[in-house]
Amino acid sequence: MASRVVICGKGTVLGNALSAYLKDKGYELTMLSADDLTRTPAPMLAKRIDGCYAVCNTVGANFVAKWSDRYVHDIYCSRMLSIRAVIEALRYCKDKPQVVLQLSNAMIYDPYEVHDDFSVQYGETFTSEVAQMETKEIMKLRKRLPQVRLVLVRCGYIMSKSHGLFSLLKRLFRRKISGYVGDGYQCIPMIHIDDAVKACEMFINNDNANGIFNLTIPEMASLRELSEAFSSRDKSLHFPFMDIFVRILTGRAIALLEQNCKVEPKRLQNMGFEFEYPNVDAIVRSLY
Repeated sequence: MASRVVICGKGTVLGNALSAYLKDKGYELTMLSADDLTRTPAPMLAKRIDGCYAVCNTVGANFVAKWSDRYVHDIYCSRMLSIRAVIEALRYCKDKPQVVLQLSNAMIYDPYEVHDDFSVQYGETFTSEVAQMETKEIMKLRKRLPQVRLVLVRCGYIMSKSHGLFSLLKRLFRRKISGYVGDGYQCIPMIHIDDAVKACEMFINNDNANGIFNLTIPEMASLRELSEAFSSRDKSLHFPFMDIFVRILTGRAIALLEQNCKVEPKRLQNMGFEFEYPNVDAIVRSLY
C-alpha cells in the first residue's frame, strides 16, 4: 500500500473527499492548492513531492458553475497550468513517485457512439476540447518520465450533496421546478463521490492500473431518468422547468445538460471494482 500521497487540489470536491478518505485509511498526506502549483518555483515544489508514492492532480475550476468569459478561461487555464507544474516539478524530484493520477472529464467523447476506455471518437464541445488538451498535456509525462505509472481518469459528473450537478438539480427541485433540459434523453455520465474516491485509491495501489480509465456508473442514465429519480424523493407537485431556469443559474453552462455522452467504465469493471452506487436511483437515494 502507498505510504505518502500528494493531493493537488486542496479545496476541490474530489481533492477534499479523497484526502478525508485516505486520511481515515492511515495514509500520510501532503495537500497542495492550485496556487501552490502555479506560484511555486518547480525546484521548491519538487521538495514537497519528493519521496511520495503517488501524486493525484484534481485541480480544475468546476464545470458546473455560471460561465462568464473569464470563468471559461479559468476552466481551461486551471487545468493546463496545474498539469505543466506537476510535470515540471517531477523533473527535479530525486525520489520520484511511483504513480501520477490525473483527473479529467468523461465528456470528451462524441454524442453518437457508446464509448469504452479505448475510444478515440471525441466530440467538438468545449468540455471535450478541454479534456483533449488535458490528455495531450499529461501524456507528455510518459515521454519524459516513462518509469512513472500514469493513470488518466476520465470522470463523470461527481455527485455530492453540496457541489456540482446534484446540488444544482436539488436547488431546482426544492423550488418545485422539475423536468429536464431539451428532450431529456441525453445520457449524463456520473459517479457518486464515495465510489470516485474508492476507485482513486485502487488506481494508486494497483500496479496494473495504467493509462486511461472511464470513471462513471456502469448503468448509462439519461437526464430524464435523473429527473424522475429526484421526483420520486419528493412527492409534492412540480411545475416542469424550461431551459430558462437552468440558464439563470448557470448561464452558458446549460450546454453541459444538453450534451449526450454514453460512457462505459469497462476497464474499471474488468479490474473487479464494486460500485456501491451503480445507478441513478442509488445515487439520489444516498444524497437526497
